[in-house]
Amino acid sequence: MKFYDRKKEMEQLREICSSKSFRMIVITGRRRIGKTRLVTEFLRGRKYGYIFVPMHKTKETFLQEVSRDGNIPEFRNVIDLFRYLFEMNEYIFIDEFQNFYDMDKSIYSDMQQLVDEFKQREKKCCIFISGSSYSLMNRIFVDSAHPLYGRADLMMELGPLDLATIAEILSDISIDDPVELIKYYSVFGGIPKYYDLLEGVGAESFEKTAKSFFFDSHMPLLKDEGRNVLVTEFAGEYKIYYSILEAIALGKNKTGEINSVLEGSGSGKAARYLDILRKEYNVVRRETPILEDPRKSRKGIYAIRDPFLHFWFGFIKRYDAYFEQGRTDELFSKFLENFDTFLGFSFERIIKEFLIENRQIIPIYFEKIGRQWGTIKGAPKGGNSYEIDLLLVSPDMKKVMLLECKWRDLDLNGSNNVLRKLQEKTAYLGLPENTEVHYGICARKIADKDSLTNEGVFALDLEDMWKVL
Repeated sequence: MKFYDRKKEMEQLREICSSKSFRMIVITGRRRIGKTRLVTEFLRGRKYGYIFVPMHKTKETFLQEVSRDGNIPEFRNVIDLFRYLFEMNEYIFIDEFQNFYDMDKSIYSDMQQLVDEFKQREKKCCIFISGSSYSLMNRIFVDSAHPLYGRADLMMELGPLDLATIAEILSDISIDDPVELIKYYSVFGGIPKYYDLLEGVGAESFEKTAKSFFFDSHMPLLKDEGRNVLVTEFAGEYKIYYSILEAIALGKNKTGEINSVLEGSGSGKAARYLDILRKEYNVVRRETPILEDPRKSRKGIYAIRDPFLHFWFGFIKRYDAYFEQGRTDELFSKFLENFDTFLGFSFERIIKEFLIENRQIIPIYFEKIGRQWGTIKGAPKGGNSYEIDLLLVSPDMKKVMLLECKWRDLDLNGSNNVLRKLQEKTAYLGLPENTEVHYGICARKIADKDSLTNEGVFALDLEDMWKVL
């Protein structure tokens, strides 16, 4: 697959490598995000040394393999290998650097001394270091207690490709249907490697791709992908983390609900593990109503950051027993029955991303955008809560837009019903009387959009999004 986007990242690399002194660039990001591709594209046409650090290898075996595969002298110590590479090359790429943590932690202290020496000498050399473990790479380079703290000249966290770039990729492989775009992006997100695999097998509807990638009875390409993505993070406590992530994927997103799926739930240990998943592993995020201060709000709910992991825990991991029993056809039927519901939740996230990237299409300038929910004062229990899919708020709070996201086709009556319910919810927000209130509807397809627009309603469907993309 050709190389897409990453213009900002490439410019950052060009700028820092233009220096005539020693530079160390650290690139982090989850597995399959494109770290190696980014560096190799940047180094295209340049001579460089490449070292891949494998998992579960002894130092001695590693050094022997590097010598044999790279046709370089064999060294007894890793630091001597690096000294040789630093002296002989202007560019060096060390891939999956965090794996030295299990091989020999002292390598990091030795590396610190070597980096300090070469920086002092101002030897022209650019060292690219990549790693797929968010927690370990942060421990190595961001934790002040570790020897390589402060040594990186650039810390780059590589994120997923955006919706517009994924639309371009799918179009290049002959998928030009906006509905298919939403389906693919809901599961694969902006992870380049998954679309590379798709290009290899050929353009299909997402359902057919899912059949071969996840539910094939012989060799599903991505059935174990979630496990592979997380293998370097969770170590011995993975069962607890898996239980929490599976619970979130199935809609149990409050601390109390998550605690109920753990052994000894009375201990309240879910909060501690959620904190670790959020801060140390960056796997989940905490969300609070957009009108509340997140530092003070007690209404926090949790979501899995990565769309693929959300899908994997909801449709694959929870059905391990089905796979063991060879019941893949039955499992594929379950997927078909429930996929639309999954898309409904994903559509809200995608609309939020789309509006942030395309602010010019919104009739108000907004500073904040997100979900809003709360309690209806005076309403009887069981009917005393409300939720707004997306609330857009201007910097001075004088303008707001209530926006509903529906993964279905709406005729004019359906749109008016949605609008009426949104208007009812305005009263629950406690807005000042002079607040300028706007309303919006996003759906798979909206009929009679002109009628809504003439009434001052913002209407957006996939046809409109496709034109912008």
